[in-house]
Amino acid sequence: MQGDPAVTVTTVLYNSEESLPRYAAALAAGIERGLVRLIAVDNASPDESAATLKRLLPGAELISSASNLGFAGGCNLAWPEVETRYWMLLNPDVEADAAGLERLVEWMDRHPNVGLASPRLRGPDGEEVPVARAQDSLVRPLVRALRLHRLLPMRWRSRWLLPGEREAAEIVDGWLPGAALIARTEAVTEVGPLDESLFMYGEDREWCWRMARAGWELGVCGEVELAHGHGTSARATWSEPERMRREVAGQLGAARRMHGRLWATGLALLAGAVLLVESLDPRRGESRATRRLRARQYLRCGLSANRNR
Repeated sequence: MQGDPAVTVTTVLYNSEESLPRYAAALAAGIERGLVRLIAVDNASPDESAATLKRLLPGAELISSASNLGFAGGCNLAWPEVETRYWMLLNPDVEADAAGLERLVEWMDRHPNVGLASPRLRGPDGEEVPVARAQDSLVRPLVRALRLHRLLPMRWRSRWLLPGEREAAEIVDGWLPGAALIARTEAVTEVGPLDESLFMYGEDREWCWRMARAGWELGVCGEVELAHGHGTSARATWSEPERMRREVAGQLGAARRMHGRLWATGLALLAGAVLLVESLDPRRGESRATRRLRARQYLRCGLSANRNR
């Protein structure tokens, strides 16, 4: 031990057993050196995630939930136990080594106005996963669908935080995914932890929104890059259509919290229509079938919300 830990890492376990060996191998040195305190939450996982983690990382503290509280609810179980300067939400499919965590803490120390930050992430295919995400907009989907953003200078595109098309920036105007999200404890005390009404997906968007409203900045630490396994727990739990349904529902739930029901309904209908049009073009990113499936989820949510008004 080299002193008091600087960061408390919280990992929610649910069907996470497959990814834990790599996760634990990366995190072990940080725990042994006293840099990290690990509080894992067993979210009533049906597999042996909790037992596997304790075997791989005996120094981990474990909180057990009697039921699956979702990502936000699981993370929040650990929040009352956090006594360090920083609280980091870390997915069990992210490999966070001691050197990277140490640089991330140092970066936060140098940016006292940042309430939430993410390192860079790289997926299993070696491609960088954009972490600077745009807030939802009723204009941006149309601009992208018509490819009008290609006419904008890069600095303007960056201002819009178009994923995969922005220049590197430390301070961002948008939101950050919760896969490897470090929070300043002072900021969480001020604005509160995650919104538990958002069971899965969308809680990170809403948290970033509350942080920004309270005057805290959101940052990307370009000095640190972590490997990310792309939602192995979710894919082990749900089929792809069900996972996508939950992702869309979470996004729209966050939009309702931030902008109101009418705005969120408009976003759902607009996004669904744009995705249907884009599915006609085989050159657009995701497969045509995936875009059609995502479009149906948006339109179903939008039409359902409209009927229930």
